[in-house]
Amino acid sequence: MAKRAKSINKMKWTPYLFIAPAVIYLFIVTIIPALMALPISFTNWSALSPTREFVGFDNYIRLFKDPVFYTRMFTMMKFFIFVPLQMGIGLLAAVLLNVKVKGIKLFRVLFYAPVITSTVAVALLFEWFYQPTFGLFNNILTTLGFSGIGWINDPKTAVLSVIIFMVWKGFGASMIIYLAGLQDIPQDVKEASDIDGANAWQKFRYITLPLLRPAHLYLLVINVIHVFMIFQETYMLPGPMKSTNTIVNYIFEKGFESAEMGYACAMSFILFIIVFIVTMIQYKVTKMDIE
Repeated sequence: MAKRAKSINKMKWTPYLFIAPAVIYLFIVTIIPALMALPISFTNWSALSPTREFVGFDNYIRLFKDPVFYTRMFTMMKFFIFVPLQMGIGLLAAVLLNVKVKGIKLFRVLFYAPVITSTVAVALLFEWFYQPTFGLFNNILTTLGFSGIGWINDPKTAVLSVIIFMVWKGFGASMIIYLAGLQDIPQDVKEASDIDGANAWQKFRYITLPLLRPAHLYLLVINVIHVFMIFQETYMLPGPMKSTNTIVNYIFEKGFESAEMGYACAMSFILFIIVFIVTMIQYKVTKMDIE
């Protein structure tokens, strides 16, 4: 009996041992630096000087008067079209790959491969694709009889070009979540719909989509947070006149290029508050939807 109780106690601790590395990483890389950055936001520290002059709320007051801050926030809002695009394409890919045929696992791996590739390396490749004169995309357009466009080199299409890159690189993650949800749909529900004479569209509309609601809600929250955190994509694919730069790019510029670390930390905490509020709203709405 004692041996069994000891075995049960050991099993209770097993999940915590698995998540321990991620929790430790979260504390070292995210939580501790964030707590250290909070007092810096009330100084004019340049990151190059050993002294920090306390300036109170001056950085925050300056922030709300900064027109560039609002411009970058507006640019970031344009990227939210990425959320429905990635979820839609991910769902389509999951439906197409949710079949039992020989070699289907290879296609799943190929569709997921861009997710685990280096953003920097792939962005360099897309930078060549987007070249207006000799790029792959314009060569395809001209071959089909269309005129080429500026892509990342045109302020009008620069944001869209980055969104296309983000969707291509990230839709595999949504595909995996949706694929897991599709394979979790009870077989008896599918058989009942067949008996009732439902066609393919009716099954998808009235059975598949509702039963995928947890996956929809999870991906919505994760992708919205990702939009707030965009940096690598816009840093590697900068549009003319910084037309693709978001608030995170501005934080980087102020903190590491202009050596205004105090101001950068203030912007970081304002962004954190915005993300926290949006996430809490999403959590409340999704929780009510699930219940």
